[in-house]
Amino acid sequence: MEWIGKLLLVFFMILGMAEACRLLIFWLLRPHRAKGCAVVLVMKGREEEAEYLLRAVAERLRWMGGKGPHRLICVDRGMDEETREICRRMQVEIPFLEICPAGELETRLAEEC
Repeated sequence: MEWIGKLLLVFFMILGMAEACRLLIFWLLRPHRAKGCAVVLVMKGREEEAEYLLRAVAERLRWMGGKGPHRLICVDRGMDEETREICRRMQVEIPFLEICPAGELETRLAEEC
């Protein structure tokens, strides 16, 4: 029974060292004049995993860090009403989420550049 505890301890030590190395590498390779980035997510029709996709992409953007503001642009290419409502609800939780019709994407991207 004691060897299981030691094995878990070694596993978590290795996991901690890997995370520390990851943080150090990201800190060393960070751009000094970083601007924000925009991620475009296209949704069409009924998207069963809309909330999951939005949360996952938003978390990746937060994880990337950076100094500039990030933008998550959800392009509406004919979403059904339920998916559109999920996206609107997610705008409350994700302040950098924007919903735009497909025809406005180019102008939305040009706004901040």
